[in-house]
Amino acid sequence: MTQATTSPPPMLDRPAVVAAIADYLMEANHGGYRPDARKVLTVRKSDRRATVREAAAPVRGEVFYFIEGELFSRAEATRLGDGESPLEGAERLVDEIWDRLWVWNAYDFARSTSGWKAP
Repeated sequence: MTQATTSPPPMLDRPAVVAAIADYLMEANHGGYRPDARKVLTVRKSDRRATVREAAAPVRGEVFYFIEGELFSRAEATRLGDGESPLEGAERLVDEIWDRLWVWNAYDFARSTSGWKAP
């Protein structure tokens, strides 16, 4: 009898997370610092790609987290430093939260979907 093997889900796409956070930082810091509490970082279960959008009902198989307050709870965490580009700021911020982000993709968040489950 052979033992069935399951492969873990694909890793979270770090370049997509950095790009999504960089887009948010550009928007939040353009023309003065204006963080947007309605923006969420979304991660699709199917391919682990990340994007930023306004909060609404989650799409099936999608996990989202509010950028301001949930991902970055420290006041003005998303403010860019003097001479810091959005990409540099995104790299810095993703480094701070990467371990928490990685945990998200170890579970099947949509109960009605099939797929890899955490042991």
